[in-house]
Amino acid sequence: MYRLFGFFTQNSRKPLYVLEEIGANYEFTFVDLMQREHMSEEFKKKTPIGKVPVLEHDGEFLSESGAICRYVASLENSPLYPEDKLQRARVDQWMDFFSCHLGRWFSTLYFEQVIKTRADMGEPDRAVCEEAMKFANKQSGILDGLLGSSHWLANDTLSIADLSAFAYVEQYRDVDFPMDDFPNFKAWFDRIEGRESIALARGRLPS
Repeated sequence: MYRLFGFFTQNSRKPLYVLEEIGANYEFTFVDLMQREHMSEEFKKKTPIGKVPVLEHDGEFLSESGAICRYVASLENSPLYPEDKLQRARVDQWMDFFSCHLGRWFSTLYFEQVIKTRADMGEPDRAVCEEAMKFANKQSGILDGLLGSSHWLANDTLSIADLSAFAYVEQYRDVDFPMDDFPNFKAWFDRIEGRESIALARGRLPS
């Protein structure tokens, strides 16, 4: 059995969605970052950097959401992370794109507009938000064009890249991103959000 330690935010949701889509046998343990549970000595035994998510499996611990997604999908021989080297590289390509580019901008907006308020960290930085929104719009336009000819990001089939990207993009509702301006991108989002695995995974999180 797998045990995933995580919080509400996108990096914890990525492996949560993958575990559920695969149908893996797992438990989810909520780590309350607002109460600094991730900084406890007990938690740091699992990961010295004190960050979520963390996966426990067979007495070993693994951190970083992308690594966890790849590990689980590989171990379960899931087509979500294909064995073919080129197809796998295409999945990695899109995971990297969202981690370094579009997902980064959605996460920046979420941090500035949501996390700062909840954690009483001050007002959103207007300049940072404007930059993030500018690049999010630009890159969403590019993605919208690509998704006009494919339902999925990589290899024209659902993969861990789609599920990981979805975890970033679902933040759009909280930051007033104009998703309807990008119909193909929005259709991709709706296809994933309609999957049973997403509803089941969300049900694991505290209300």
